Amino acid sequence: MWLRTVLLTLPVALALTGSACDRTAPPAPQTPDRVVILVFDQMRPDYIDRFDLGNFKRLRAGARHYPDAYIGHLGAQTIVSHLVIPTGLAPRQLPWQDDAFVDVEGVLGKPNAPYDADELTPEHMWRFLERIPRDRFLPAKIRDRRGPVFAVGEKDYAAMVFGGPHASAIVTLEKSAGKCAPVGVNVPEYIATNPRFTVDCTESYGTGFSTIYSLDGSHFVPGADRSRPGGDVWTADVALEIMRREEWSGLFLTFGGIDKVAHMLGEQDGAGLASVPSEYRLVDVARIADEQLGRILGELDAQGLADRTMVVVTADHGGQRHDSYLGNGRFQSCCKFENSSDAVEPAYWVEHLNQLGTLLTAYVDSSMAIWLADQSDANRQSITKGLQDVSGVTEVFAKRRSGNEYLYERVHANLDGQSGAFRAWAAKHSSELVNTMAGASGPDLVALMADGFGFGRIGGHGGAQEKVQRIPMIIRVPGEPPSTRPVPLRLMDVAPEIVKVLRLDD
Repeated sequence: MWLRTVLLTLPVALALTGSACDRTAPPAPQTPDRVVILVFDQMRPDYIDRFDLGNFKRLRAGARHYPDAYIGHLGAQTIVSHLVIPTGLAPRQLPWQDDAFVDVEGVLGKPNAPYDADELTPEHMWRFLERIPRDRFLPAKIRDRRGPVFAVGEKDYAAMVFGGPHASAIVTLEKSAGKCAPVGVNVPEYIATNPRFTVDCTESYGTGFSTIYSLDGSHFVPGADRSRPGGDVWTADVALEIMRREEWSGLFLTFGGIDKVAHMLGEQDGAGLASVPSEYRLVDVARIADEQLGRILGELDAQGLADRTMVVVTADHGGQRHDSYLGNGRFQSCCKFENSSDAVEPAYWVEHLNQLGTLLTAYVDSSMAIWLADQSDANRQSITKGLQDVSGVTEVFAKRRSGNEYLYERVHANLDGQSGAFRAWAAKHSSELVNTMAGASGPDLVALMADGFGFGRIGGHGGAQEKVQRIPMIIRVPGEPPSTRPVPLRLMDVAPEIVKVLRLDD
């Protein structure tokens, strides 16, 4: 019950109000005074047309559309991007740069200890995040200038990081005894005590025996109980309840259904695992997500708030099918974490690297991030040579230090066998993306991989491939005519754009 403990340690941020059903919306101001950010985990922009997602299409047609948008940083992971979006900071300026990270300064205890970022408790998250200046957090800016900010999502660490220590309330799900119940920070009573918002988390819907990432009941999909649907429907229902009861100024919504099923089935580019008899396929969860987008937009219209609300629709990363799957169903790191008691059985290539030299920690998905326990040149060279042998590795970068600055230098390239499009993307973006991690706690070595290569699960992300980096970016600003903008907007650019449109720094 780790999320519940936050309620006892954090000050209550606001008095949550009662019903607002009879409230009449005031006239729309010239400048929007509120924002809704909707992040669809592992959503790719091509899904909009491929799956005929009507609400995404309509919003895209009536808003700013950025067809050249991309993540713009590494690692291309949920817990990284959900902190980049509300701060506008590069990962090198953040406590973690991937799903594994090293606590260089010993914020949680021993200096240079490795941690699993996904398993941090809120208390531990806050200890890192409170070291970042408060005025870098978008929720803080909105609360100070406009009013309450709510973060909602069924994936706990995504919602917690998205809202961060300055959101007025955060609502997510915690699994216990076969149920997923609402928890978080300052969870409104009308959510916490409503049986509708507790869902089943036992049924595997045909996936339990046949995949390493089975469905855990209605955590990420609606499920069989129509009176208590889970997944993205749950997130939208919580958001709608807040919209109808609160004088909100910011809604930070993160939807996890697409990510769950894409990881599980690998259907990013066509047919996935046909042998898995899942009741939910990628097309199904994409259309469920589209319906929730429509419901949120419909509620803005119904309340007369569409002309007052900036709407941002994007994703934390894209994804690809690992046609060359290297993970062999084993651990994505090499070594034990300080905050996990799980047994470590590394994937073959990770185990091989640890036999060649000495690793402190690692995280491997569609790229490989390696931290060294031994900083000697000999150890670095041994691991670098080992990375060159890994199937699908196209480039290896080593971190260098010059005074107080860090940068990554490419020490190996094997791009000759790649397509012209892959080589052009790598030439333009590889160094840029890797150097977004160039800080004291960033990995010592980073290996980038070819399309279709990766560890972890059959569908994955994390790296620099264009399919992983491309994301939808649709921004509706009231009063602006629709436009297609050939600007390569990144997730780091979202918070500054919101600050500009809402005039939060005026």
